[in-house]
Amino acid sequence: MKIYTSEQILKKENLYKLQDSFSSSGIPFKYQLTQGEINWLTFVKNKYNIGDFVVNNLDNKNILRFNCPFKMSEALKNDGNDYKAIMLSEETALQKLFFWLSIND
Repeated sequence: MKIYTSEQILKKENLYKLQDSFSSSGIPFKYQLTQGEINWLTFVKNKYNIGDFVVNNLDNKNILRFNCPFKMSEALKNDGNDYKAIMLSEETALQKLFFWLSIND
């Protein structure tokens, strides 16, 4: 399974291919959290649904498994935002992934 880094995600102008394979076809992938994203997670876990989603899909090397677009989207929606994580910088690759991969029904 492919593991993406922040640099790989941020250098892409768009994430249409990843969006199509994950959100439409359900093909899982992994993402290596940065230290800033880990700091964000420490602050929001047990407070926001998206933080719980990340914790539940994180391994002990801070690699996040994206394996269910519906659960991710539901967590964002339950926090009151369909496309973005609360309190996460717009400049992060993780926020970019949430934005591009969220499904709005």
